[in-house]
Amino acid sequence: MIFALDVGNTNIVLGVFGDDYNMMHSWRIATDNTKTEDELYVIIRNFFIDKNIKFEDFDGVVIASVVPKMLFALELLSKKYFKKEPIIVSTDINTGIKVPAPYSSKLGSDRIVDIVGAKVSSYLPAIVVDFGTATTFDCVDGDMNYRGGIICPGMNISAEALYTRAAKLPRVEIEAVSTSLGMDTTTQMQAGLFYGFLGQFENIIKHLKEELDGDYKVVLTGGLSKFIGKHSEYVDVVDEELTLKGIIELYKMNKEK
Repeated sequence: MIFALDVGNTNIVLGVFGDDYNMMHSWRIATDNTKTEDELYVIIRNFFIDKNIKFEDFDGVVIASVVPKMLFALELLSKKYFKKEPIIVSTDINTGIKVPAPYSSKLGSDRIVDIVGAKVSSYLPAIVVDFGTATTFDCVDGDMNYRGGIICPGMNISAEALYTRAAKLPRVEIEAVSTSLGMDTTTQMQAGLFYGFLGQFENIIKHLKEELDGDYKVVLTGGLSKFIGKHSEYVDVVDEELTLKGIIELYKMNKEK
């Protein structure tokens, strides 16, 4: 079996893959860069106990992380408890993505796994949109040529900014509201977040498609992908497992390296 970890700024997604590289189990935990490898071991061990999995059952570990402090602890976790040298996703490994110079070393691990996940899922050419702490747009053609992308603040960042920077505004849950005519502070904030991000997403997709040659699928992933996917005609695919698909494919591509 293979253990895969996708570490974002808000959440860590954990995946267990069988010998056939099909996903058997997955979990999501909050990202906490103060946790040591031993604390992470206790959390993961409890997941494994529930599924009757042992640390010695694994043949390899692969990690994609945008949080440097977490990466150090997870490398130690892999070596100490899995007894494996992990594969770390970066531009230093074989990704198959063709990024033009001088940007070839600039692509983050989160973008790499999304793009490789889109390739292995036969979505290319695609505009891959990941709704995480930040909202990222990555454009890749059918030959894995990276055409560029966009980074925007995520929905939760914007909601939190309203709460922390405006004295009288409350913290609100992001919801798909049925009307833009909010009648109180909470519903007006929710309408602004929902219609604001829906409009931002659709306008960006419109401009990207105008600049790209060919028919690009719009592929969504990340925690809030279903939220947008249900309410936009611009969306072709919502795939919440895209990142883990990319991570395990990168393991397959680099396990003999």
